Amino acid sequence: MKKLLSIAVTLCALACAVGFWLVGGSGFLKMRAGSEAIGEEAFEQAEGKYVSYEVPYPVASCVEEYYSGDPDRVKTMGYVAYDEARQAFLYVTVPDGDSGRLENLMWNLKLAVELRAGKDMSPAVVEGTLEPMGEGDVERVLDAVEDSEVIGLYWDLSGDEAYMEAYFSDSYGKVIENMCLNLDGILEGAKWYYIEDGVVGGLHTSEIWICMLTAALSLLIFVIRLVSLFTGGKKKKIALPAPSGSKMEQFYGWEREWVEEWCEYSLKRGRRLAYIAVIGSVVILTAIGIYVKTPTQRLIAFQLPLGLLLGELIGALFWYGQKGQAKPEKILKKFAKRIGKIFPSATEQEMFAEDILAAGKEWELREKTKEAMFQAVVGTRYWVVLHWNGMVTVVDGDKVGKIETETISGTVRSGKVRVSYISYAVRFYYKSGTPKKSCDVSVSYNTKEMQRSFIDLIRKRVGENVDFMML
Repeated sequence: MKKLLSIAVTLCALACAVGFWLVGGSGFLKMRAGSEAIGEEAFEQAEGKYVSYEVPYPVASCVEEYYSGDPDRVKTMGYVAYDEARQAFLYVTVPDGDSGRLENLMWNLKLAVELRAGKDMSPAVVEGTLEPMGEGDVERVLDAVEDSEVIGLYWDLSGDEAYMEAYFSDSYGKVIENMCLNLDGILEGAKWYYIEDGVVGGLHTSEIWICMLTAALSLLIFVIRLVSLFTGGKKKKIALPAPSGSKMEQFYGWEREWVEEWCEYSLKRGRRLAYIAVIGSVVILTAIGIYVKTPTQRLIAFQLPLGLLLGELIGALFWYGQKGQAKPEKILKKFAKRIGKIFPSATEQEMFAEDILAAGKEWELREKTKEAMFQAVVGTRYWVVLHWNGMVTVVDGDKVGKIETETISGTVRSGKVRVSYISYAVRFYYKSGTPKKSCDVSVSYNTKEMQRSFIDLIRKRVGENVDFMML
């Protein structure tokens, strides 16, 4: 079942990579090739190409799109641009936040020649795919041309020679005058084209990049999983620093069983969290898109891949975070390093290992929670607690004079929220002629049951020879 699930996930990663390449790949290749400026060719010849176009004469405007659910908030503006060389109009749309340059140009075309001379009249540049307009859109644009203030100004002043000199005597005014005089001929039977700035093949550049990033990450995940399927995830074991046949070597061999159990559990948890992250992100972002009535094309090209991309990134962090903690050799090496610090000599280590190995199952406890795993062994002399992260706590039972337990609870700040915690501590005080304010050794468990069972085993070992203080 595990193998089948792994194969299914691998194939899903490949399907996502191929699917989102099909959605955005064509536009991505056009973006990488770069836009080409429209030369003297007719608009018909540039149809479907990714082009850049200079807009020197925006003569009319209208709202192209409002934000969904907010009819007072403009998302995209449309401008009717006059092309002097082709004696034709072109409709360009830009995000409202980027419309300032076109608005300024259109405003300057309504100024007197003297005022216009001091203004920046350099054309605005838009980049996108040149596409033909539908009949319904053409009707709306023609209404904008009819309401044009630039055209209206010419007809209002056309009978007054002085005003015509003041407003239309420079090169820009002459272009507008020529356009207005031939307006009927320009509009009659004209085929309208439009360029949506930042849109390639019907997709915004941001949508294309999201699709490509999602496809690339999905492909990477597919390759990694494919390699893992064929190699079986086999890894070279690291030799532990213990002499052959020693008690310490036996100790590490004995510990390997529960360490591998924890690592397997941790890897399963990492996989589960990764799958939840991917599915959850996709569902949440898709649901948001549906709720705000996002168009289907944008839902497929943006919301869905963005959810998958975020889910895969979060899932990868979960997986590699758990994987980094789930290496038996790494944990056992940490045990060896920690025990080496507690018992510097090989003789002491052998005595410790012999005492623990001789204890037997009846003196052994284990605790496993979602976040951690412990193994405690109460030997004749040494009491040891082995932690899931490689930490080792050793108590010399012959030196213990008092044992104290306590339930610790509180909260810690994690980002902008406070998280509650609770742990169950056992503190050991070694025998001494002077009173101590702090313990010599302490260990904390995640459950009250583990704390109580640990104390019960110690009582069974020491009887009444140690003072117990239960807090």
